[in-house]
Amino acid sequence: MKRLFRITNQNRYVSTSRSSKGACWPRPDYGPMEVQRSVMMNGIKVAAAKPLGSQIAACTIMYQAGSRYEIDDQLGASHFIRAASSATGCGYTFFAKMRYLQQNGGSITCSSDRQNISFTLRCPPTVFSELKNYLLDVASRCCYHPWEIKDRKTLIREDLVRIHPEQRVIDLVQKACWTGQLSNSVFCEEGRIDEMTDNSLNCFARTHFKSSHCTVGSVGVPFEETLKLAEKIEYKREMPEQRQEKQSCPRGGFELFDLGRDSDTWIALAVPGCGTCDVPCLFKHAIIAAACGTGNMQAGQHGTDRTPQPPLGLMAGDDIFTEYKTFNLSYCETGIFGIVAKTRAATARKAAVSAAEFLAHVGDLNFKQIDVGKQRLKVSLALHDEDCVKVSEGLALQLANNVQIDSAKNSMSVIDMLCPDEISCTAKMISSKCSQMAMAVVGDVDAVPHDAELGVK
Repeated sequence: MKRLFRITNQNRYVSTSRSSKGACWPRPDYGPMEVQRSVMMNGIKVAAAKPLGSQIAACTIMYQAGSRYEIDDQLGASHFIRAASSATGCGYTFFAKMRYLQQNGGSITCSSDRQNISFTLRCPPTVFSELKNYLLDVASRCCYHPWEIKDRKTLIREDLVRIHPEQRVIDLVQKACWTGQLSNSVFCEEGRIDEMTDNSLNCFARTHFKSSHCTVGSVGVPFEETLKLAEKIEYKREMPEQRQEKQSCPRGGFELFDLGRDSDTWIALAVPGCGTCDVPCLFKHAIIAAACGTGNMQAGQHGTDRTPQPPLGLMAGDDIFTEYKTFNLSYCETGIFGIVAKTRAATARKAAVSAAEFLAHVGDLNFKQIDVGKQRLKVSLALHDEDCVKVSEGLALQLANNVQIDSAKNSMSVIDMLCPDEISCTAKMISSKCSQMAMAVVGDVDAVPHDAELGVK
């Protein structure tokens, strides 16, 4: 035995040839490897992405039917549609949907904003062909029965109570920024809940859930399967008439929501920004927001463990209860760019003035800060492509805006091509819009100065 062992050791060798196992490793890259696109005769746009070996698939049906398209007795319809996404449809009951989806490891989510409403199925690729009919039932065949709408009204009221103050202040500052339909909230107002009927919801769905306003994006699903799903959304081959888009104008208003005296206070200041129709300008706004600071450099178990991104995060100084961050929201033709601050009532006035001054001087960003903003944005885009739901919703959104970016890698190429001088000019343009600044406050409203008192107009 000893001799055999010695011979074995003498015969060992090292090979420098390429291993067959190494050839099977996934290619190091960001986002989908290939995206196939198509436009159907009835106007539905389809895109399917082949991922880098993901074991989870996602498919999104998106309509250009956000809260901005609500009128008259339809105000609050998009909130009810979100709440009723799990209700009974033409093909399956609420119980059947929930039971079968859970048994097969799938889930359907509904999300909406002022521009879009989307329905996304997330499931293993092997069961997509079995679960796609449930997605169709939720997105295009929901019945909105009167008894189910009545049950959802309690859920709507609970949603209004559970809204996080930061989410509420972002919604209010958009209302303060615009006149017209962009001022419509994504939440149903308390006074509108009892007035909502099944007829209003069905009328809204018939008007805006049309093939000309519909896009379908998928990741991890074969292109042929995605096309089959899109064909079942609308069987007609004719293109519906295009609706008339109504423009909204900036008004620089003031909105508030009182949480009581000495309560924590959230302050949002915003100016008109850029829409998704202008991709280079949209990236410039996103870089500027990232350069100012959109979050924390690190996350801890408590808020006091977090380090905010500079330079905006440095304004709080030693005050651990005050936080600042930038946000950039875009609709089809326009958007808003602003700053949200969270602080205590005792320091709310100082925080509001500091945020307004920073927004008025955002054009002073130097090239080094702009370069840091580019790197932060690249990291965010790379993290975004790790979530199949976000990728499928992103593809559907690209189709809706006639944009082809496909992956984070392509976005990074666009970011690298943007000249710092052009980004600096865009930042100065944002600063010049301070005369149109809108303001929203959630918390102790008496502790915050009115927008006219900020001294930046």
